[in-house]
Amino acid sequence: MNLEPFFAASLIGALQQFVAETKLHPVLVNFTAALVPVSVAADAIGRWRKDESLRSTGWWTLFCGTAITPFTALTGWLFWMPDDSGVTGMTIHKWLGMSLAVLLLGLFAWRLKLHRQKQWAEIPYLITGIIFIAALVFQGHLGGQQVFSGM
Repeated sequence: MNLEPFFAASLIGALQQFVAETKLHPVLVNFTAALVPVSVAADAIGRWRKDESLRSTGWWTLFCGTAITPFTALTGWLFWMPDDSGVTGMTIHKWLGMSLAVLLLGLFAWRLKLHRQKQWAEIPYLITGIIFIAALVFQGHLGGQQVFSGM
């Protein structure tokens, strides 16, 4: 008898319960929502002022934001509630969130290249970062709308 599917289902169920009880997804969301904009802002201001500490801030905040974002996305999937199904805003929130988690890896790779070459953030990078942040704000708005609409 193969008990592997049973144990996998039990593990996922336990993770879902843990994420729901601790509200872990809304907690982790705040890291991505704060660190990515701080990174882009630090890079933009650092470029403008030629401030090495801001360039370093831009790198490290994006590094930390990129490291936590996969956990944010995973807990979002585990936090998915039955009443979220069929809600257009939540469907967009879910898939845009996954897309942004993947796209953040691309932004991170670009920033890593700049970091290794000790270059200032390029204008195309900053514009891409601002567009990313706008999508992040929209995606977060959709999730928050579902959570807080009943209050």
